[in-house]
Amino acid sequence: MSAGTLVPLNRTEHMFWAGEGILGSVNQPYLMRFDGPVEAAEVRQALRELFSVYTRLRSVIVATGWTYKLRILPDDDHIDTLLDDCFRVARGVDAGSREALLTYHNEFQNDAISMERGLPLRARFIPHPSTPALIMSLHHIIGDGRSGLQMISAVVARINGTPIKPVPLHSPSMVPAVVPRKWTQWPASIAGWWRNSRRDAQAGKGLNLVTLARRRSPNFTTAAIQYHELPVAPKVLRATAKGMGTTVNSLLTAVIANTFLGRAKDDPQAVSAIRISYDLRKLFPEGQSPEIGNFVSSFSVKARHQPTLTDQIQSMEAQVKDILARYERREYALPLLLYEALPLIGRRLYTMMIARAKAQGKLQDVSCHFSNLGPADFLNPAEGRVRLTEIWLAALPVATIVGLASMGDKFFLTVIYQQDETDAADVADFLGALDRELLTLTQTGG
Repeated sequence: MSAGTLVPLNRTEHMFWAGEGILGSVNQPYLMRFDGPVEAAEVRQALRELFSVYTRLRSVIVATGWTYKLRILPDDDHIDTLLDDCFRVARGVDAGSREALLTYHNEFQNDAISMERGLPLRARFIPHPSTPALIMSLHHIIGDGRSGLQMISAVVARINGTPIKPVPLHSPSMVPAVVPRKWTQWPASIAGWWRNSRRDAQAGKGLNLVTLARRRSPNFTTAAIQYHELPVAPKVLRATAKGMGTTVNSLLTAVIANTFLGRAKDDPQAVSAIRISYDLRKLFPEGQSPEIGNFVSSFSVKARHQPTLTDQIQSMEAQVKDILARYERREYALPLLLYEALPLIGRRLYTMMIARAKAQGKLQDVSCHFSNLGPADFLNPAEGRVRLTEIWLAALPVATIVGLASMGDKFFLTVIYQQDETDAADVADFLGALDRELLTLTQTGG
């Protein structure tokens, strides 16, 4: 790919660019800890090769006549200069202490990435003789969570001696994954969307959303992260889920929903809304699924007070099944295509729309966004000299984010929230209640 190539932004990336600044920097800073010694020079070299072979990583935002695009930078000495800025060694941080890492992660979470003059990834290496750590923060305009994890996997493999496989540019458009395959299917698609929208609106009337927020702020300020290791092992939770005839993901989603509802035990109209990400790559025509970029949609499932956890699981699984069928039938084509008009609306107007929605309290429309990576052991090469033993997920929280991953026999959960709306004590109370729910569940076998 030649230097100077201009790459269009898709609708999600235009939205991120409109939110850049007013929301904060739209970053995804993931922190990982190794189980053995790693040198800073090894990490720097791995990152330098990553920028060479992941073409989209060598891009900056540029203004064009009517909109904004990504411009690919040449793979030359200029990248080395920019790498000196984006990769640094964090001295004075004890990588052997999870609390020290959390403090540093919180500071780094709110650091901005300059998309107009620098590389769209920031990395901080925290040295330690036996358990060094690494933070890799990818700007969301460059890629979604799956993209970031692919880059992390490549860097870990390179540290262990495996060359990084080149990843060329792909079309950034989501359109092939959402529109009907034939023009004759459009009427059914629009009718289905209209029918679903009316049904969803009716089902949500009169309900009181339960969140962790104590206040409503008209502005975005700083975000904070809390680490939490769940008190049950993955194999125990898998056995419990299997015994209940469900999956770990469905079980955890239901338990998180019930933990929110526990904050409103006496309100029969209480509702816990959990937002879930859905990777659209699987809906692309065969052979056209892209790798690096933003190809994720999201939807929410709503939990009401239920007699038992089994009832809650069945309710949420039915909702997920219904919504995924809508994607399969391409019934989100019309609303998702309307987002394609964002370049016509323009960054200034869309930024104003975000600010107004925030001031009116319309952006906090869910209890949390639950992102479950599942088992993250795939990030480690099969025969590696050093391996990751921990990973802590993070991203800019418009609404509160609950991120989860497992490695080995441990679950690593993060809660990321807006500090001007949510208090750390309430997050801690929520996590304590979540632990109690899980321990009761696993001890009774469901």
